[in-house]
Amino acid sequence: MPYPQNVDTARQVEQVVAKHGSTPATIALINGKIHIGLSDEDLVHLGKTGRSAVKTSRRDMAAVLSQRLLGATTVSGTMIASHMAGIRIFATGGIGGVHRGAELTMDVSADLTELGRTPVAVVCAGAKSILDLPKTLEFLETQGVPVIAYGKSREFPAFFSPRSGLQAPWHVQTPEQAASLIKASTDIGLQTGQVIAVPIPEEHAENSRMFEQAVDRAVEEAETSGVKGKESTPFLLKRVVELTKGASLVANIALVKNNARVASQIAVSLASITSDSRKQHGQNPLLVIGGSAIDVTAQISTDLETQKPLAATSYPGTVLTSVGGVGQNIARAAHFLGADTVFVSAIGHDAYGKTVKYALQDIGMDTTYLQYPGENARTAVYNALHSQSGDLVAAVADMDINGMISAQQIQEVISKVSPTVVGLDGNISILATSTAISAAMQTRSCILFEPTSVPKCTVVLSALSFIKRSEMVVDVSRLVHIITPNQLELQRMAEVALELALIESAPLAETVHEMAERHYMLEATMLRDALTLFPLFPIQIIKLGEKGAAIVSPSPQNPTTPIIRSIRPLKPSLIINSNGAGDSMVGAILASLHSRKVSVSSDGYLDMAPQDIDTVVSRAQKASILSLESSQAVSEKLCPQLIHED
Repeated sequence: MPYPQNVDTARQVEQVVAKHGSTPATIALINGKIHIGLSDEDLVHLGKTGRSAVKTSRRDMAAVLSQRLLGATTVSGTMIASHMAGIRIFATGGIGGVHRGAELTMDVSADLTELGRTPVAVVCAGAKSILDLPKTLEFLETQGVPVIAYGKSREFPAFFSPRSGLQAPWHVQTPEQAASLIKASTDIGLQTGQVIAVPIPEEHAENSRMFEQAVDRAVEEAETSGVKGKESTPFLLKRVVELTKGASLVANIALVKNNARVASQIAVSLASITSDSRKQHGQNPLLVIGGSAIDVTAQISTDLETQKPLAATSYPGTVLTSVGGVGQNIARAAHFLGADTVFVSAIGHDAYGKTVKYALQDIGMDTTYLQYPGENARTAVYNALHSQSGDLVAAVADMDINGMISAQQIQEVISKVSPTVVGLDGNISILATSTAISAAMQTRSCILFEPTSVPKCTVVLSALSFIKRSEMVVDVSRLVHIITPNQLELQRMAEVALELALIESAPLAETVHEMAERHYMLEATMLRDALTLFPLFPIQIIKLGEKGAAIVSPSPQNPTTPIIRSIRPLKPSLIINSNGAGDSMVGAILASLHSRKVSVSSDGYLDMAPQDIDTVVSRAQKASILSLESSQAVSEKLCPQLIHED
């Protein structure tokens, strides 16, 4: 398509997609990067470059990227990029196919083999009419690709003509039917794409005979001129435009816009039935928002006691790399325990980001909501150095990206999936935390906050202070329903809650003394801090390490009165790894809350009796023990039975 019609068409297509409820993302390879969504400047650059841009299929992607060339992706290349980005629907003009005379030339488009191995639905006007359509359909059948005629007729369209004389194997008439087929393919794990063939609009179909004659003549000229391979399609389409005096270009633009409309409608339907499916299966999902990271753990194999101070040199030892991050660990544990878990986090456009994404996909988690904050943002890395005895010598934590999780996207996700339970960790920003809390208020979701560390545990308090100052609500008490701190985090949170005037005053010394006498196994300072925070956070699950846990929750008779008790610890048979035990426990608590379909009353209390909370925590301790006994932060032995058995 010549400039400027190509750029104008691209803009119009994006407008059509947006008008019908979906987000457009035009794809190209620019300066060594795969761009999912182009700026207007990028579109103009691509349009002006025209055929000088490299036609980029699967075969060409690595070369184009490594040489930092401008790549215009074919159907094959666009499918690959779409799948990488989690995009399930792709609109184009027409797919490539088996060329005429392929029995001699073996000229078969890579689009067809891509459709056989990449799960992206391609909405198009069938295969280009310059091709051998019967052989194209046969090849797609061999690849296991469903070809679906869309609309009133089951006839497979031939790009410029709504009729080819060939019947498509399948036929749908509505966006909902097409979306249902795509979802069924995804649900059973098929890794093939689908061809959804939409006939050209009727007002342009009347010229189909003229177009076919032009195609036949262009094919003859290509054979005479010796045009072959990847150059044949651009040559033929350009020649057809010339022979039809531009009429084919007008029809081409119309059919591309029509395909974009249908694709957008199917995408909206697919999102809707995916959401409805969750509801039909019992409830809305569990949402975890937090940090993901690569954990690099190095252990020196020599005795450092004889080498103090530590010399500036290299030491023999072992280095282990794993996917971690508090939010990721929590989400992974909840997923293993059977919760339908949606995870929101930020990763970089780097090798570590791919490692995080692929690790989650490998266990069947949805990576749709992993965010890429910017081209230069680095995936979080925690690099720890341990002595021969296992003691921490030093660590470097590069976690800036976790503070870049988009507040706007958090709001959109919560509005879209209406989670039953939301888990937040202290790695995300104050703005992201306050947005999550405010959005969850609207969906009446239960919110659990995992403080993460002493420096980060006050994020939730700053977020509540922000909400209070912005006058979104008069009282921020019980907007966050559960916190899971250790003693040091609890102490710091109590101090800051008073400093920010989120709580009027600390409990009276007499009240703390009375509680300490009744709960002699718990420290008085811890009881003071828990009572201080009780008006703000009605359920507190305080992690005490080898001493078990303490629980604070409202009395069933009078919810403004706290009930405090201890949960006895479970003992691991052998401690192999302490990293992730607390996260696994929190993941198990969230999975249990999700399984119980916990609800929040209008005044901010959960519909859980104290004994139910105790049961949840006791079972969650089992998840913690399994992680202690595993070399991994989250044990793969976690299973749904763990949180349901006695």
